[in-house]
Amino acid sequence: MPTLSLQRSLPLACAVAIALLCAVPAPSQVAEPPARPQATGDPPGRVGRVAYLGGTVSFRASGDTAWAVAVPNSPITTGDALWADNGGRVEVEIGSAEVRMSQQTEVDVERLDDAALQFSVPQGSAILRLRSLATGETDEIDAPNAAVQMATLGEYRVDVTPDGATTSITVFSGTATVSAGGASFSVDAGQVATVQGDSTATYNLANVGSPDEFTQWSRSRDARIDAAVAAASQYVSPYMPGTADLAAEGTWAQDASYGPVWYPRTVVVGWAPYRYGHWVWVGRWGWTWVDDAPWGWAPFHYGRWAYIRNRWGWCPGRVIAPPVFAPALVAFVGGGGFAVGTSFGPGGGIGWFPLAPQEVYRPPYTVSPVYVRRVNVTNVNITNINITNVNVTNVTYRNRTVANAVTVVSRKTFVNGTPVGRSAMRVAPGEFTRVRVIERAPVVPTRVSLIGEAAANRRASLPPASLARRPVLAVHAPPPAPIDFAVQQQQLAKTGGRPLTHTELASLRRQAPIAATMPIRSRPATTVLPGGSGLRPARNGLPPEKKTMEPTPARLSMRPPPTAKPGPNQPPSRVAPEPAVAPVRLPPGAPPMPNGKGAAASRAQLDQAYARAQQQMEQRHEQEFATPPRGETMPELTARQDSEHRDLSARYQQAAAAGKSKLPPSPRPVAKAPKNSGREKKLR
Repeated sequence: MPTLSLQRSLPLACAVAIALLCAVPAPSQVAEPPARPQATGDPPGRVGRVAYLGGTVSFRASGDTAWAVAVPNSPITTGDALWADNGGRVEVEIGSAEVRMSQQTEVDVERLDDAALQFSVPQGSAILRLRSLATGETDEIDAPNAAVQMATLGEYRVDVTPDGATTSITVFSGTATVSAGGASFSVDAGQVATVQGDSTATYNLANVGSPDEFTQWSRSRDARIDAAVAAASQYVSPYMPGTADLAAEGTWAQDASYGPVWYPRTVVVGWAPYRYGHWVWVGRWGWTWVDDAPWGWAPFHYGRWAYIRNRWGWCPGRVIAPPVFAPALVAFVGGGGFAVGTSFGPGGGIGWFPLAPQEVYRPPYTVSPVYVRRVNVTNVNITNINITNVNVTNVTYRNRTVANAVTVVSRKTFVNGTPVGRSAMRVAPGEFTRVRVIERAPVVPTRVSLIGEAAANRRASLPPASLARRPVLAVHAPPPAPIDFAVQQQQLAKTGGRPLTHTELASLRRQAPIAATMPIRSRPATTVLPGGSGLRPARNGLPPEKKTMEPTPARLSMRPPPTAKPGPNQPPSRVAPEPAVAPVRLPPGAPPMPNGKGAAASRAQLDQAYARAQQQMEQRHEQEFATPPRGETMPELTARQDSEHRDLSARYQQAAAAGKSKLPPSPRPVAKAPKNSGREKKLR
């Protein structure tokens, strides 16, 4: 394959050490869960996605105080919140997990990253289904008088009464631990627990009854997703959100050059990728595309687009789990060429086009070299990703010359999140020769950029004001409250629209004034309130409560940045593959953790064996992909590796169903990892 280059040099600041010194500490009585081994400044690889909206639903962006009308395909991440009013229904898809909300329900996203899912429910009903778990992952739902930790794969429901005094925890499958007032108890599959009171709380256990309408609706959504994941398993990762929408809206085909390709079934005349939707600003990632199509999630945040025989097709790339979210896989064009056109209005215009397969995506936000590999590895040979001294104007982009591929709008349309399809400008083909590819969209966001023009112009339904002042109990302290966007905007004006780094955000947090009337977001479930007696069984015959231990703070893994830089006449070094740092996740559809100490211990051993096997396999696959074995073509290599993924998952499922503690041997021999070429230099 030809050598591909990044669009610009990668900042190599030591963000980890600075961030640890500058970050605001969590309350001493509650510790954060273990973090995955990555540079502190890297954004998470997974985000949520508004997959379904029914009735009246409102959304509040991280760092904002105003509620807006929720929009399908909006990304959901730490600091966001959703409110479902009367008749409302919501589904948020997060890789191999789904969160669903019933009416009169608020869900606040306290933490959503590769190491943890943490939501608070001050009122209403929510269901969380976990189809996989990363090694060391902590998942938690916090309610006003109880904190619920999900210990295994399964389906869990939390109901909170309007006054916040009673919380019900239903475990359809899996196992949960409920904590309050310094004590905890377990809830097994088929049980429903009820916690009443706060400072002096009691708990009860009963069997799960018949499913109500909300549970039935949730399970119908489960069936839809499971069928689609199974049907598309040969094309895309089971951990990729949006898979269920592809089956109903398009067709798959195999291409000799690109492998699996998905073609949308129905599009308007003149359709091109990244044209029918709008741009929003999402803190850590910056400008993010929100597509109008019901299937418009996976094809715009993963993979690449190719123009094949006069038709656009989406190429997901290799099946590697879990995939890494990107805000928009495009290259921007702009500069003086567009600015001279008076038709664009003040500030000129800005354009973009989709990246093609094997073209490197260079994030416009500051990240580590490891992250660049992770976000590109499914579509690009990782040894061809250079990270220094790259001139983006020297890169030849295939889709840039495709007729009608470049979309251009005014800066006003871009920054306001105006629907692009009705605002795109007609530009003569010759004008594209005067504009250049730029590193990022040099546009400073405004408050309307957080939600888009269409949502800002509609009146949103508001949750009860009392919910904003109602704290929840938590075992793990959530991250600090998001920094107000007005404070961030001042710094963004200085960066010209470059997303703020972890260090810059930490500095803003130290400088930002703390309101004396700011409500307390969470209280520790590991302590008893003054004057209270903690958590106790409501009747005889219940399992006794156990003292809740404070979790141990995690030690963050720090990776020192490289110090050597190439000289002016020295070619950039090629970075050798590194061990995979993505979390190991159990395959979707894995049987829930069995009840009973012996069976649970056996299953835990099996899960650990699967995690080790998958980690070793991913490391070997990355090295093979970087240096293909002799006599094996790239399509043959990809097919074999995907087959090994399916084989490992099948062996795990077989052992889990039989209650075994070890994986059965593979029927096929395991290939040896190739040695690195002497031309490759390791990153120091």
